[in-house]
Amino acid sequence: MKTEQIFQEFEQRLEKEYYAQLAKEEILTVPLLIEIFLDDDYTNAHWAEQVLEYICDENPKLVYPFFEFVAKGLDNRNGFLAWSTWKVLTKLLSVDTENKFESIKDRFYNALASKTLAEFSIACDCAVSVFINKPDEQEKLLDIMKKSAEHKFYIDDTEIENSGEIAKGKAQIFLERIIDDKTKAENS
Repeated sequence: MKTEQIFQEFEQRLEKEYYAQLAKEEILTVPLLIEIFLDDDYTNAHWAEQVLEYICDENPKLVYPFFEFVAKGLDNRNGFLAWSTWKVLTKLLSVDTENKFESIKDRFYNALASKTLAEFSIACDCAVSVFINKPDEQEKLLDIMKKSAEHKFYIDDTEIENSGEIAKGKAQIFLERIIDDKTKAENS
């Protein structure tokens, strides 16, 4: 299939499953999705991020060779798209044989220390994958979550009320998901 044909397939906005299958069959699918994801058009970039996330759930090995290109999404001018990049990247950690996480690890911990609630929230959700797939990071992640009640969030220069409680709640969800994943693994 030619590049133009793949873009025509994208324009149809079919189900994510269709594009996951297309990615298995057509080698250009993932790089073209990444190109759309890195574009400034929010609607298309968000759609591509969701498709990439789905492909990573189904078969992360299809996206992993492009880890560094996906990581460029962290620099997106749209904060939400930049933060959502973590969703794709952390889904690749289960196949991170080349330890590519090291190249973005500091940025991940900066996201966990963010004073922006949305960025912190997404990073917390993604921390479960880091915890499971990067055992060397477990102690550091647990230390961060233990101190979550001290976390402060701001909109402009104004502190959000109950910041610590909000962060503590996200940390609790993180811990519950880890326990749940561990229980599932033991029962398998």
